[in-house]
Amino acid sequence: MENQPGTTTGTMSGTGTTTASSNGLGSSANVVDRVAQSAHEAIDRVAAKAGPAMEKVRGSASSYKEQLHAKADQFGAMEEQWLESARGYVREHPFTALAIAAAAGMLIAKMTSSNR
Repeated sequence: MENQPGTTTGTMSGTGTTTASSNGLGSSANVVDRVAQSAHEAIDRVAAKAGPAMEKVRGSASSYKEQLHAKADQFGAMEEQWLESARGYVREHPFTALAIAAAAGMLIAKMTSSNR
């Protein structure tokens, strides 16, 4: 078998073979090390940028949580006002309130009955 220029053939004695380091590519272990180092650096850069972004998200979420609690408290107070207003109306106009309740009950019964 003839050797082409730039190629070598292996023999049983191990002579005439080339390695990755002899042709300028470096060993595969060095390549893996460089790739791993680049990956670590990229991950470190991403982590450094993600940290402040996550803190900003946490701050916003905390702010929204506080706002939701404030709104829930406002709705609770509004509910109390409506209930007190309804109680006052029933005290002032008991027969009208009873008629409204009876009409609402009949309407709900008609809507939910199986005979349409």
